[in-house]
Amino acid sequence: MSAVEPHWERLTPADVDDLTVEVLRRAWRARPEVRHIRLQGEEAVVKDYGRGGSFFKRWILGTFLARREATALRRAEGIPNIPRVLATPQPWSIVIEYVESTPVTALRNQELAPEFFEALSRMVECIHQRGMAHGDLEKLDNVLVTPEGEPALVDFAAAIIAGANPLAALALPYIRENDRRAICKLKQKFAPELLTDDERERLQRRSTAEVWFRRVRKYIRRPVKTLAGVNGDRD
Repeated sequence: MSAVEPHWERLTPADVDDLTVEVLRRAWRARPEVRHIRLQGEEAVVKDYGRGGSFFKRWILGTFLARREATALRRAEGIPNIPRVLATPQPWSIVIEYVESTPVTALRNQELAPEFFEALSRMVECIHQRGMAHGDLEKLDNVLVTPEGEPALVDFAAAIIAGANPLAALALPYIRENDRRAICKLKQKFAPELLTDDERERLQRRSTAEVWFRRVRKYIRRPVKTLAGVNGDRD
C-alpha cells in the first residue's frame, strides 16, 4: 500500500461511523475522538478533533495538532512500530496505520523484558536523530506492546520538531530529556530492578530551564483546553 491511498483521503465522518470496528477514545475537551476502522480489508486509526467540538477546537486547535502529528509521523516514517500517515481527509483529522498492540498501562502485573526497554530506547533515539522529540511519553498510554513483545509509539500530537518555529530549537533539548526520563519512569513501574544508578538520578533531576518550560506549557494549555470545550464535546 502506498503512503496515501485515495480511499483514505475520501473518508467522511459518516464513512468513519460505518467503518468503525471500535471507538478507542471519545472526544473530550482538547482531545480528539479516536476510532479503529476497517476499509476494503485494511485497518487504520482515525483521530478526529471535529467530533462534537467547538469552532476553536475544530478549525484552530484541531487543525494545528493534526498537522503537527502528520509532520512528525512523516519524519519518523521507516522506524518500526511507529504508524505511517495514510491521509488527512479533513484539516482537523488524520488517518494513520493501525499497529496491533496493547498499551503498557493495560498490562497487569506483567514484567517487561530488558530487551523491550533497550528497543524502546533505540526507537526514541532514532526519533531524536530525525530532529524531533515525542513530547508526551510521560503519558504511558502512548507506549504500546506488540504481540511480539516489541515497543510501539503513538500520539505524536505534542511532538516538538526542529525548524517548526523559533521556540522549537530552545525547547527540543528539554523535551528530548523528558522522553528519556519517561523510559526510566516506565522501567521504574514495570521492572524497577533494571534501573541503573544513572537512571535513578535522571528520574529525580530536572534543570531550572526545564522546570520553567513545563510551567509555561501548563499555563498555556489550561485556557486552550477551556476554549476547546466551550460547546462541550463529551459523547
